[in-house]
Amino acid sequence: MTEMGGTVVVAVRIPERVKREIEALGLKVSEFAREAMMEALARKKSEEALRWVEANMVQGNEVGFDSTEVIRKMRETM
Repeated sequence: MTEMGGTVVVAVRIPERVKREIEALGLKVSEFAREAMMEALARKKSEEALRWVEANMVQGNEVGFDSTEVIRKMRETM
């Protein structure tokens, strides 16, 4: 994965047991932490987007078009 911009060093303290468990799995702690942070960020952004959609959703069953009619027309042209 390529990122725009530079990088920064982030130091975190974790229990020694956690570090040993990560290493026991054959993983590098720095890579594990980097991936975990990026996944957590993506998850938070998705949650925020979902909250925005839910807050801005128009109530009702109308979607602006008749999907059945559209599908029938698509099938007729195939």
